[in-house]
Amino acid sequence: MNKNIFFFSGTTAEVIKLAPIINEFQNRKISFKFITSGQTRIRFEDLTGYIGNIEIFKSFPEKENKSSIFSFIKWFIKTFILALVTLRSEFAGLNKKNSYFIVHGDTISSLVGTMVAFIYGLKIVHIESGLRSYNFLEPFPEEICRFIIIHLADILFAPNSWAKSNLKNMRGVVVDTDENTVVESVRWALSSKTTIKNIVWGNKYYILTMHRQEHVLFKSKWTRETLEYVIKTAPKALTCVLVMHHWTNKFLKSLEISKRQLQKVIVIERLPYLDFIKLMNDAEFYAGDGCSNQEEAYAMGTPYLALRNLTERTEGLDRNVVISYDSYELIKEFLKNYNKYKKNKLIVKNSPSKIIVDYLVSN
Repeated sequence: MNKNIFFFSGTTAEVIKLAPIINEFQNRKISFKFITSGQTRIRFEDLTGYIGNIEIFKSFPEKENKSSIFSFIKWFIKTFILALVTLRSEFAGLNKKNSYFIVHGDTISSLVGTMVAFIYGLKIVHIESGLRSYNFLEPFPEEICRFIIIHLADILFAPNSWAKSNLKNMRGVVVDTDENTVVESVRWALSSKTTIKNIVWGNKYYILTMHRQEHVLFKSKWTRETLEYVIKTAPKALTCVLVMHHWTNKFLKSLEISKRQLQKVIVIERLPYLDFIKLMNDAEFYAGDGCSNQEEAYAMGTPYLALRNLTERTEGLDRNVVISYDSYELIKEFLKNYNKYKKNKLIVKNSPSKIIVDYLVSN
């Protein structure tokens, strides 16, 4: 295969979903170059059992760990200019028709990479394309990023027929992969023979997270009140495993819950991917505002309460996923009857990563 393939990524979540594609390339002895944007420190070590040790072709400076829109804008501009300058020599002599630049999803990093690749005329490949909320403020700024990327991409891999229908007016070629590549990552994680430290010591538990910046920054009062309501209303026999993110550290001290309720809350830092998936698999349910967690819950059949008004994912809806829509009644109903949302693990008929690599190899 005489093609130049580049991956451009800036978060661990992206790499988790790109891992099945990387693994497929590796199995076929197809070489590629990996570029990291510096948006966050990518935990490649979480995936060495799946994709080995990835050699980084180019790594841009990491963004300062500051929770502000200004810091993001500053990093975005700096990285975009730096990428334009430093990648110019690499891209200048390439056959653009045979050069694929792969980005994933809706991160700021994906937008930076897309803009650089577009300027240099490389073929932009967008993985997990077509997921839309049609609200530029939720998720923010991801919906804006995705809107720009899908209009610039040359090849758009949609994870299902609904996502594909959202791309019908795009200039690029649209390919339906049947499922999101994350289902393959989840399958690998669950099959891995690793044990995690006992966090809840045999007690039944649920997982609670709220970390999205449009919630934490723009709806902080609602975020705190929602966390409090879930903890107070969840079944008393269950322990709450509260996963902390750098966005949400400040909420822990401000939660207005009793000492008795606080004793049923275990606060943990973010776990390595294998540990977290196995923690999630054994949970009674998961309540959170993350989109990837919704997809992972869908693959595992774990009941998932989406603490948000909108979702750009259809995975699990009318199956094991319930959207709260800011309704305490809906939250209460889910917490009372979560068992009815427990489902069997998803059976994947066609490998999304194989569909993607098959297409790239033959086109």
